[in-house]
Amino acid sequence: MTINGSLLGIGTSALQAFQRALNTTGHNIANANTPGYSRQRVDLVSNTPQYTGYGYIGTGVRTESVQRFYDAFVDSQVRNYTASTAEFQTLHTYSTQIDNVLADPDAGLSTAMARFYSAVQDLSNDPSSTAARQAMISEGQGLVERFHSLGGWLDDMDAQVNNDLKASVTDINRITSSIAELNNKIVLAYGVADQQPPNDLLDQRDSLVRELAGHVSVTTMTQDDGSLNVMIGTGQALVVGDHTTRLTTYQGAGIKAPLKIALQTGANDLVPITDQLSGGKIGGLLNFRERVLQPAANELGRVAIGMGEFFDAQHQRGVDLNGELGQAFFSFPDPQWDTYPGVTSSLSVAWDDVGQVTGADYKLQYDGSAWSISRTDTGESLTMTGSGSAADPFVVDGVRITVDPAAVAGDTFVIQPTRNGAQSLQMLVNDPARIAAASPLLSRAESTNTGSGVISGGNVTDISNPAFQTTPGSLTPPLMIRFTSATTYEIYDNSTPASPALLETVSGYDPATGSDLFPTPGGLDYGYEMRITGHPAAGDEFTVSYNSNGDGDNRNALALGEVLTGKIMGNGTQSFADVYRGIVSEVGTTTRQAELASNAHQQLLERAQNANDAISGVNLDEEAANLVKYQQSYQAAAQMIAVANELFDSLLGAVRR
Repeated sequence: MTINGSLLGIGTSALQAFQRALNTTGHNIANANTPGYSRQRVDLVSNTPQYTGYGYIGTGVRTESVQRFYDAFVDSQVRNYTASTAEFQTLHTYSTQIDNVLADPDAGLSTAMARFYSAVQDLSNDPSSTAARQAMISEGQGLVERFHSLGGWLDDMDAQVNNDLKASVTDINRITSSIAELNNKIVLAYGVADQQPPNDLLDQRDSLVRELAGHVSVTTMTQDDGSLNVMIGTGQALVVGDHTTRLTTYQGAGIKAPLKIALQTGANDLVPITDQLSGGKIGGLLNFRERVLQPAANELGRVAIGMGEFFDAQHQRGVDLNGELGQAFFSFPDPQWDTYPGVTSSLSVAWDDVGQVTGADYKLQYDGSAWSISRTDTGESLTMTGSGSAADPFVVDGVRITVDPAAVAGDTFVIQPTRNGAQSLQMLVNDPARIAAASPLLSRAESTNTGSGVISGGNVTDISNPAFQTTPGSLTPPLMIRFTSATTYEIYDNSTPASPALLETVSGYDPATGSDLFPTPGGLDYGYEMRITGHPAAGDEFTVSYNSNGDGDNRNALALGEVLTGKIMGNGTQSFADVYRGIVSEVGTTTRQAELASNAHQQLLERAQNANDAISGVNLDEEAANLVKYQQSYQAAAQMIAVANELFDSLLGAVRR
């Protein structure tokens, strides 16, 4: 019998095996608190038995392998829930900041709009009050400053998102480099150890992959040589063996150019992958930017632009204390646009109908024969009217677009109509006397009238009409309306009251319903509406002239108040307050959804981690029991060697006799 089949050989093999088991148990205990460490075990198998004439005799034990307790499925669950939890936590954290500010009465826009409206109402109650006029200017300036502060703060949030994206990309490149280095070590370790697993190196690599999942969702694939390939997005490889592809950031198209992410495949070769990324902190940042930050900034700009457009239009239809037509109260920017890289043609973009403007951004493309436009948030293709020429521009969602005839196939533009609205709104009226609270129309029924006819105060519909613009500070022509019968009246140019000039005779007046004076059947249109009602008698006269003294007139101030509360946005379905409440509601809903999703995925992550700990975690009680078990086995093996030694000594003693 050889030494392997002897009692001494069996004892020696057992001694070595239990020594390795004790070492492994000690290693587990030493790393009980090491993050990412997986409990290890020694796999023992019996040696090949030795044949004798009376059968097979056992030859002891050997260590087949040292394995770690690891479940690939559970580990992938931990990795996936790490990515989803980080995404929703990031979205919730950032969205909460926007929600808290926009919904705050002191920091948001609601209070500033209400104060401005209240100032306009106070002016309408006392249009000659200098104090009321000054208060309106002060509250208007306060409203503009609130738009600026909110718009600037949203820009700061955008810059913070860009900085955090850069930081995550830097961390990802560091992590993938470390994974590639470990891949190299693991492949070498497998080779020199006859394919025995280098457990501690595998644990380190798995920990890095989980850390990577905190930044972006990843998928992995283990290769035959033990290396691990790591992919992101829709299969874009970051790590293949010991080689890495670095991520980088670059500025996208747009006025507030968003930071984009790309694979850097060469010194100047970038493969954009932003739209393919999800999960992790990067997924949360991109979600926040696309679902919360950009829509909030655009909608805030829409409120500012709408207020500038409609309040200006109404203010310019009034008369100030100097007897002059009102000027623009606010200034606001034209729609903004930018080209994609490599585009040399240009655009001209202007407002067509601000009431139809949405808070969307648009992508305009030319394929060489036709132009197409789509929303950047949903990808929805939209229909444009017009041909795009200067004479017949494209019109879509309240925006007019004139394209460059020199455009070539592939030219692409991003149009952001409202993005700069909040920051660019400015107040133009600083003199209280220049507030146009009065109407430019002064209508009057002559005191000598004998009928019951009444003429309305009038409403300006087109301040650019020559009636108002031919001679500033006057109405051209002033009018006199004279009834020649109960159903017929004549319209005169009353520039020379002593000899008015007949302009048109209108018949068919119905005392039961009254009559709109303009436009007349003959086509007279002076840019304002006016109505006569009641029962005028033959010979009754009414005059319409310019209101050069609007000191106590509040008609335009009342109209300005109606602009601030009326449903003039969203194709006549929303007021300014409605649009802003929509922003607050949408941000609040997204924030709440993110919170619920974050809590749910946090629980799923904890369950997955608990399941992983149950498999791979070190249980000190169990390790202590193993320590005693292997110690006793080691002592028994040592005793076995001692017995073999005594037997050998006895044999030698018998031979010496």
